[in-house]
Amino acid sequence: MNAGTSIIIGRKREIDILKGLLTVTMILCHSIQFFGEEQDMVQGFLVNFINLATFPGFVFCFGYAGNRAYFQGDWAKGVKKMGKNALRILLAFYISGIAYVALVEDKIFRVDFIMEVLLLRKYPGWSEFLASFAAMLLVGILFFPLFRKMNGKILACMALVSVLACFIPYDLVGNSWLALFVGSGHYVTFPVVQYGIFFAAGIWLCRKKIRWDWRLFAVCVCLAMPCLYFYVMTGYMPQRFPLSVWYLCGGGLLVYLYYLLSCRAERAQFILVKQIAAWLERIGADSLYYLLFSNLLIFALDSSHFSFRSVWYAYIYFIIILLVISYFKHISFHGKS
Repeated sequence: MNAGTSIIIGRKREIDILKGLLTVTMILCHSIQFFGEEQDMVQGFLVNFINLATFPGFVFCFGYAGNRAYFQGDWAKGVKKMGKNALRILLAFYISGIAYVALVEDKIFRVDFIMEVLLLRKYPGWSEFLASFAAMLLVGILFFPLFRKMNGKILACMALVSVLACFIPYDLVGNSWLALFVGSGHYVTFPVVQYGIFFAAGIWLCRKKIRWDWRLFAVCVCLAMPCLYFYVMTGYMPQRFPLSVWYLCGGGLLVYLYYLLSCRAERAQFILVKQIAAWLERIGADSLYYLLFSNLLIFALDSSHFSFRSVWYAYIYFIIILLVISYFKHISFHGKS
């Protein structure tokens, strides 16, 4: 996918900008978690709020883009596209997960370790979100007719299902595949059923062409208040693994604000803002490339003698990651032998 892909007719620039914003902040978060100081007030704040918004933000983008790419056209073509993208993301999970096992966990090469990842019996750290992305697209295939008919009533029903799913007895979920969809006290996953409300919301906002809406904003604020109150009072976020209802609801406000910011950036007139938006758009159009490559670079450095923790080292390596990936992307498409 080249730099010009994002301007192909049919793409929504604001969604690529949003994906770019989410990608950059996720790389920053991972850099802090591996090489920074999370007890530092600023870095701790960044990690908490980036984590709160990033996964549901990507799921929202999947739904928004999916409404145009999958759910408005022919069923067979839509399912084929989702299947191909799910396999592509699953392959990225395998690469990232095996790299984590080899480089971060420092496991010796054994077939059983590899098969745990390939058969989804293990979700290696900082890679599990990719497996959930693929599973989200699988749900899109299975419930294609429902998503194709998305309206306010269906959205409300899906919101209720997502909220109620946060109260399942997680400790009783011992199957790794089931954990991917509903969560578990034994596996670290981003449960598809709970986060599915963001997929549905993306479809709905795209279909209704909604940007700023004070009623939607008010709902997001009200839902986020318990999460924000908990953070202010304790200094910690509500439970994330396994997922609590207040953590789930807390992410909605940030996702909506990110979306509004991306919509404004897409229409910006100031040169600097337009340049930043174009940069984020290019990254968003190749978000999987950046996420996978950044994980490999982080895991490799973590396993080396160059690895140490410092507030500034995290920021510096974050910048280096973006420069290195951009350079490799450039020479991949423009390099000459």
